Amino acid sequence: MLIDSEKKEIIDSILNKLEKEKTVLINFRNLYNLLEKNEVELCRKFLKINPRKYGFKGKYFGIKSVPKKLIEIKGQKYIENEKIKNIATQYLSGRVYKLFIKLNKGLQKDLNRKLLIDSCYRSPAYQLFTFFYYLKFLNWNFRNTIKRVALPGYSEHGDPFNPAIDFITRDGKPGDKKPLDFLETKEYEWLLKNADKFGFYLSYSKKNKYGIMFEPWHWRLK
Repeated sequence: MLIDSEKKEIIDSILNKLEKEKTVLINFRNLYNLLEKNEVELCRKFLKINPRKYGFKGKYFGIKSVPKKLIEIKGQKYIENEKIKNIATQYLSGRVYKLFIKLNKGLQKDLNRKLLIDSCYRSPAYQLFTFFYYLKFLNWNFRNTIKRVALPGYSEHGDPFNPAIDFITRDGKPGDKKPLDFLETKEYEWLLKNADKFGFYLSYSKKNKYGIMFEPWHWRLK
């Protein structure tokens, strides 16, 4: 898909509006209430895109309502370039949250380290915001973006009962500019050896069958 100057301008406007109001639980009705008619129309065009035409082979989870019973994860902080960064409130289903806590206790016991949750459940509307964010971050290259970020309905973060978790270390790895820095962490080495004991697996592994780039920070319950 060609992202021309008109689409860039509209997406920029959408990103600016959502940056002020963004929440991972936003639904499409509330999203569209923030936008102009042409912005809503562009959002709907992206929702009609079939990612399988671009090599995506993952599961379709559907555009589902935001679940009512989710665990809030607040107050997470990490250090990046000697500055403290705050992670926005994240949400997980109770089952995934309990097993995440057990996994983190195991990590702390073995390495005296902890993993933070950089991202987990995202509503389909917020997933569209995420797609637009990375589309701009990746210089408006649609094909590169669709290999890195799933469209709404196709993201493992959008599974309300078993959302994927994107981990981040307390020193801010991975970062957007060098995401594969996570490979060099002791936390990643520990996950490879121990995550399955807690029911987690690396779903976007190297040369995975889904057509998504390798994401060593992205883990999900079996």
